[in-house]
Amino acid sequence: MSHKTPIRQTLTAVAGPLGWVAGFSAFLNLTYLAAPLYMMQVYDRVIHSRSVPTLLYLTLVVTLCFVVYATLDAVRGRVLAGVSDVVEDRLGRALLSRLTTADRGSGPPPLAAHVARDLDTVRQFAAGTGALAFIDLPWAPLYLAVIAMLHPVLGMFAAGAAVVLVTLSIVSERAARQPMKQAGAVAARAYQFGESVTRYADCARTMGMGATLSDHWRSLRGDMLSAQNTASQRAVILGAVGKCARLFFQSAILGLGAWLAIHDELSAGAIFAGSLLLGRALAPVEAIIGAWRPTLAAKEALTRIRTLTGEEGEKPAPVRLPAPAGDVEMENVSWTPSGALHPAARGVSVRIQAGAILTIVGPSAAGKSTVARLLAGALLPDAGVVRLDGADLATWDKAQLGEAIGYLPQDVALFPGTIRDNIARFGDASDEQVVAAAKAAHAHEMIVRLPMGYRTMLDPSSASLSGGQKQRIALARALLGDPAVVILDEPNANLDLEGEAALTDCVREMKDRKRTVVMITHRVGLVRVSDHVATMEEGRMIGVQTANEFLTRQMPAVVASPPRHGRA
Repeated sequence: MSHKTPIRQTLTAVAGPLGWVAGFSAFLNLTYLAAPLYMMQVYDRVIHSRSVPTLLYLTLVVTLCFVVYATLDAVRGRVLAGVSDVVEDRLGRALLSRLTTADRGSGPPPLAAHVARDLDTVRQFAAGTGALAFIDLPWAPLYLAVIAMLHPVLGMFAAGAAVVLVTLSIVSERAARQPMKQAGAVAARAYQFGESVTRYADCARTMGMGATLSDHWRSLRGDMLSAQNTASQRAVILGAVGKCARLFFQSAILGLGAWLAIHDELSAGAIFAGSLLLGRALAPVEAIIGAWRPTLAAKEALTRIRTLTGEEGEKPAPVRLPAPAGDVEMENVSWTPSGALHPAARGVSVRIQAGAILTIVGPSAAGKSTVARLLAGALLPDAGVVRLDGADLATWDKAQLGEAIGYLPQDVALFPGTIRDNIARFGDASDEQVVAAAKAAHAHEMIVRLPMGYRTMLDPSSASLSGGQKQRIALARALLGDPAVVILDEPNANLDLEGEAALTDCVREMKDRKRTVVMITHRVGLVRVSDHVATMEEGRMIGVQTANEFLTRQMPAVVASPPRHGRA
């Protein structure tokens, strides 16, 4: 069974196109030999014979060769653009899948927020001049061999020139490597900080943090630009030295060829042919020196992508299980955020029978939202198991699980797009399904009263919705397709009285349809429509009781030794 990582899968996918690129490169480099051969024939035969027909024939042949050269070069560029598209498709899907898949621990590393930039860096390099330089480099020995065939002294001179430029290339890479690495790390922090400032701009304005945040952001940007400038300056200087060296060697070989011609060891045509061949041999080396900055940037980006996706190999497709009835169970589940000293959920065991409504209460930081995320499959437990209809959530097909479980997170996350797009989860849901979900959430009337209705854009440049409106739209998204299980984390946190009444009616209707509902709330209103109430404290589920018992006592029952399985 294959267990290739996304990067290996991408390399496998582009192997065929890259083979064509290599083939085109072979013909290109062989075709280029027409130029020095033409020059040798013109200077060594045509000028002496004064044959115009021969000159015209040779010119026609070399013109055809150049047409073929240009055609192959254009085709090679188009194939490389296709390789870039494959990289975008394969790595892009793997990255997004990785970022939207539950993980053991705290989830993706911070750099995951910048994977789009890293992906663009790798994709642009794959179709850029830097990649072409590396593709053409293996053909440099061919030109050096042809130069040596013209005369051994010219061959040794050309080999020495190649060694000098290769040495400059290595020096350039080493000089730019560390600054580029530092620039990449600082840039990630700067981008992340800038995104956080944008996200929490209201908070920053309210507390007068604009100046201090600006100073800190400028400091991060300054460190990034300083490292980038250091790398750029070194690359520019070494690039200029490399270009100067190539021009010198290309001119010096003319002088050396002239000296050999004076001693009747070389023809006049061979002098110019040697210069052309040497220029062609050294061109990819010079291009690599000039392209070290994007090359190193692509390398750093690929390293971050490998870190993010390296553990994600090719896995067998899960078996699609029967549509669930909605029986949910947590068995001795624990989960600890990365770097935390204590688990956010520890030894949680509870069973929620299909069609039951469970409300989870407790003080802040008790682990309620963590339990909600574990039940929704947004997190995978470090220990224990979460089951849906007896099957571990980790074994369910992700698409089927998304249809079976509706989830409204505490931090309402609506994506740039229309209200319809968000409720449809950016999928192919029909208008009827979208409207049905909005009606189930009692949000349809609110949506149609907006100027653009379901076509209202949700982004900073368009209509601004209140927190309650966003929460009701997110609830409609959770109810798309009438899922068997619905997880609601603080669903009434931003709602007014009208919105909370609509939410209560929505929960009652789900109860009538025998849907399993788990709610996190601090308000009594939703408890009244619940069947059971579970109490959490310091990551533990310390008691489960009926809603009537909870409301009668006005406080959760606390037990010293909770049973292994509470029932709801």
